[in-house]
Order: sequence, then C-alpha cells, then structure tokens
Amino acid sequence: LFIADFNPFLKDWERILLRIVHEEAQYFIPQIETKIMNEGWASFWHREILNSLNLPQDLHLEFLVRHNQVARPIHGGLNPYHLGLKTWDDIRHRYDEAKIGKICDDHSEDYDRNGAPGDLGKLSGLEKVFEVRLVERDSSFIRRFLTEHLIRELDLFEYKPKDKDLVISNVADSGGWKEVKETLMNNVGMKSVPVIKVTECDMAANRSLRILHDHDGRDLHLEYAEKTMGYLYGLWGAPVSIETELGGNKTLLNFDDKGFSTKLLK
Repeated sequence: LFIADFNPFLKDWERILLRIVHEEAQYFIPQIETKIMNEGWASFWHREILNSLNLPQDLHLEFLVRHNQVARPIHGGLNPYHLGLKTWDDIRHRYDEAKIGKICDDHSEDYDRNGAPGDLGKLSGLEKVFEVRLVERDSSFIRRFLTEHLIRELDLFEYKPKDKDLVISNVADSGGWKEVKETLMNNVGMKSVPVIKVTECDMAANRSLRILHDHDGRDLHLEYAEKTMGYLYGLWGAPVSIETELGGNKTLLNFDDKGFSTKLLK
C-alpha cells in the first residue's frame, strides 16, 4: 500500500493492481488469524452432523475413515484440524463436566488470579464453544484453552535445527509444556509473519527506501528476505534496505541493481 501511494512512477493501472492485492491481503487476515479454530470447528460439526444422521453402517464407516484421515495427527508436523478439534472437544467436555459439578485438577487454568472459579459450571459445553468461537482467535484460543493436560495428552513437542539435523528441544514434560505452548502461540496467525515498517524514504536523492524489521527474538530467514526485497526493489524501482538483527547483531540487508547484500551495523 505504501508503494501504491508514494511511488510517483507507477502507472494508474499498476497502482490499482497493488491496491487490489492489498485489499485481498486484508480480506484473508481473519482467515489467517483463526486457521486452527476454523479447521477444528469444521471437523467438530462435520462429526456431530454425520453422527446425528443414523447412516447405514457402511456409509458411517466410510465417513469415519474420511474424517479420521483429515483430523488425525501428522507425523513430524502439526495438523490444525487435529489440534483444533481436540481443543474444541476438550472445552465442551470440561464445561459439561463442570456443569454437573465435576471439576478435576487439570481445570486449574480456568480459574482467575484470585483463585475464584471463572465461568466453569455456569455454561454448558456447547454454550462455551459458541462463546469462544465468537470472541477468540488462534493465539488467544491456544493461550486460554490449550491446557497443560491437553498438551500432554497430544504429546506435543518442539524441535529446532542443529547443524544439518533437526533435534527435539522441548517436550510436554513437567516444565517443557509451557515452552511448547509459548512457541505455538508465537507461530500462529499473523505472528508467523514478520512485522516491517517504512522508516525513511529519500525522494530527493536516489529514492532509496529504508525499512525497520520489528525484531521479536526471531531472525528473518535470509532466503525469504532476499526474495521479498527483490520484489520490493522491482515495485519501488530504487534501492531498498531493511534494518534487522541476525544472530544478535544489528544488520542491514540491502537490495539494489547489484542484487542482495548484508552489512553489520555498529
């Protein structure tokens, strides 16, 4: 949108195309922010509706096979259908149990800081499910409802690259579940997209564009940064630089007519 508004050399039709792309991106943000919730929601109601139809046994078995193929855990990855469905099921189960007076130890996350019960026991499972659907997004959904008990049940773990291999760095044990949950919250929705801001635009000299990366402890992937900056350079038509951190060092990434380069900053 910045390029569409401030690049004086764009033709009208080029400016229109950029604004169309911007509007399309805005449209998809809510989908990005609720992917796990949406996929789990679809699986939840797919199962509820099909189970209510009293299908012939052969058709019901076929449904179960198809449903489990979609909502099963994925080896070495995270299936949003599986995680979402399990979390919705857990919410419904816990609130239905609390409604009839059964509150287990693993419900502790549903108590406020003063130790008083939240809304457990006040709403039925389905009432709570519909309330959560209305007001949450993936990051808050995970923060509030992916409990220690559920993380352990799902056997979630975190891995990271080491040399040329991938190694497990945290598992859902006595303390690792918190780290796994934190990592998951920081990689869903728009939190998986780096935040960059235009800080300087020299229209008088060489029209160079200076951008600041809002570093949150996660370094940019250089191969993605190079491609993105190449696109920015093509759209802006002048040198582009991004100030960021790489390995704890302030670094300037540049893209001009000579291509991509990096420079350490003091």
